[in-house]
Amino acid sequence: MTAATERLVDFVGADDCFDIAPADLLPLQLQAANERLQSQIGEIGLLANRAESANVTEIKRPADLVPLLFAHTTYKTYAEGWLNDQRWDRMGKWLATVSTRPVEGLDTDGVKSLDDWIKQLETVGHYLSCSSGTTGKPAMLSCTEGDIELSAKVNIEALLWATGLRRGEDRKFLGLGPQFAAPREDAIRQAMVDAFSTRYEPYQFGDGEPITVGSMVDIITLRRKLADGTARPSEISEFERIATQRAADMDSSAKKAIDAVIEARSLPLLATGMFATLYQIAEGIREKGHGGNDFQPNNAMMVAGGLKGAVLPPNYREYVLETFNVAEERLYHMYSMREINATFPLCHAGRYHISPWVIMLPLDTDGEQLLDAGTDEIEARAAFFDTSIEGRWGGVISGDRINVSFAKCACGHQGPTVGRDITRYSDLPGGDKITCAGSIDAYVRGVA
Repeated sequence: MTAATERLVDFVGADDCFDIAPADLLPLQLQAANERLQSQIGEIGLLANRAESANVTEIKRPADLVPLLFAHTTYKTYAEGWLNDQRWDRMGKWLATVSTRPVEGLDTDGVKSLDDWIKQLETVGHYLSCSSGTTGKPAMLSCTEGDIELSAKVNIEALLWATGLRRGEDRKFLGLGPQFAAPREDAIRQAMVDAFSTRYEPYQFGDGEPITVGSMVDIITLRRKLADGTARPSEISEFERIATQRAADMDSSAKKAIDAVIEARSLPLLATGMFATLYQIAEGIREKGHGGNDFQPNNAMMVAGGLKGAVLPPNYREYVLETFNVAEERLYHMYSMREINATFPLCHAGRYHISPWVIMLPLDTDGEQLLDAGTDEIEARAAFFDTSIEGRWGGVISGDRINVSFAKCACGHQGPTVGRDITRYSDLPGGDKITCAGSIDAYVRGVA
């Protein structure tokens, strides 16, 4: 970790972590970004290509970062055929173009699946943080041990800041929803357990097995083959078997979760999940005759992500909080993405606060120009540079349309902040079109 980055990461858990004037912080952020550029340009092939194309050799101002940012699709630029055909050599070459560590000395003789490959990568220092692959291809982002450790710490500190909870509180920690098996997620869960002196109880599939990246990709691949008519009879049969089993397991796990929450109603709770799952469980709790008055008044909740396509009533948020007896000030709702080592907590004024080691870069719709927010709130495409990341380049152009402000927040803390309403460009007419995405894809495919 570079000297300037160390100073920025020292803000993790500090009382003033989310209360520093952007203008005061910017010189240190730019110094850290430049240190990262100088140390990683010789390690990440794509970064070197972007820097050469834009003739950028030094970071002196935020605009210098813009041509060096990677589109969020960068970490899906491997050819799908390499994955389906188990071309682990090609997948390794691809990963090396977007990571700081080489993929050398990897024994793939016994690798029979994506999950096997991901596990084997850990032996050469690549800890992959993967998306669920709900669009067909999972994003694969290499992390170092330090990235994973910091991510877990950041999640805990942001939760404490947002809710006022304290370490060592003896809470019942309930994971209400699918458990995703990956080093980053495992580290965050363990950090929660360590912070609140209680055991973690996931209520997930009937057999208790967590979801893996490989299992998600397999079912998505089968679903796509069904849609385009290329599925073989054996694959159709397998899809139907898995779909039936998963539906039964999810129904069973939901019932177990409902009973577990009711059974623990006399204890202070820390419940985690996504609103779609939490709403289903809240309905089940009320159907069994229980409600907010049955639960402890100091319960807390951690919620990540949006609705993921689920259709819920307009009052779903209030319904869930009332059922679990969680006050707004003890709800930890964050905005984040896998491409960065930060979670931005929601304050009581309804705005997400950006971590000081992350440079907020509001861009135009195409992701080409940096917008000047001044002291006003502006609509922009969200882009960030996370100075803390070791395993890959920290600059990313997201697929999110946001409202950003660098002015002091109504909660009393200083910016930058992002408004609660966030829209995916892919859900808007015209879709998600980032100008640099095509050239990035062409370079990575050509090298890998």
